[in-house]
Amino acid sequence: MRGRERDISRSMVALVASLGALALLGLVTTVPRWLGHGEGFVDVPPGLLTVRPEAKGVATLGGGVTVSLYSDGLRISRGNDLLLQTVIGGSMLSAVEGTATTDAAGQTQERVTRSFENLTITELVFLPGRATYFGTLDDGSRSLPVTLRVEAGGGLVRVGASVNGADGVVWHLDREPVTVGIRPALPAVNLRSSAVWVDPGTLEGRAAFSTYLGTDIGMGPQRVARGVDIRSSGRTDIHIWSNSCSLSVTSQARQSPRPTHTG
Repeated sequence: MRGRERDISRSMVALVASLGALALLGLVTTVPRWLGHGEGFVDVPPGLLTVRPEAKGVATLGGGVTVSLYSDGLRISRGNDLLLQTVIGGSMLSAVEGTATTDAAGQTQERVTRSFENLTITELVFLPGRATYFGTLDDGSRSLPVTLRVEAGGGLVRVGASVNGADGVVWHLDREPVTVGIRPALPAVNLRSSAVWVDPGTLEGRAAFSTYLGTDIGMGPQRVARGVDIRSSGRTDIHIWSNSCSLSVTSQARQSPRPTHTG
């Protein structure tokens, strides 16, 4: 009988140990959140994207760089290399009203009072080296005028946005498997499942992170709060607290290393 009691006691100890290990595992996977990932960010999801027929198509910017816009999103390519893809099937841009304040300790906090997430592109004006799109962002009851400009030059593709009446803009890019910060703008780590503010000393257009596509992406203007939010599945959000802002994308993707074969 005593032997059976010892077996039950050992089983209970093993069960408690297993439950403790599972609790510890859950604690460990939560730690990155506690270390500040996502603090100060408001989740701003994309809305609907509507592109009028006259604004659809492919525009050539020179140097082999093209920009295409269809109902599933905007793409920037150089030859066969994809440089940038906005979120698929949703608006590439949202506008917000509110504030982003930074305290004495350098902690930035967003406060969003209204968002305009449904993007309608109505017109494309093409000039050599530049494609300009016109449209509106709305929340179902009010709309704001939007201008998007895409131009290539100096080894970069610059994607600019102006939203009259907005306090800030959120770009919605397609999620890449590996998105790595570039110092000094962001920590030089995989930014997966995190949201991080860009160092305020980072110059406008200087690369802040790289993607699996082999391109580096920067953002401006400099003297406003800027951040990268990769917490939501399927998208990378770039928060810029200005009604006029831009993304800078390297116009040539880095070549992936080729596997070596041994004879």
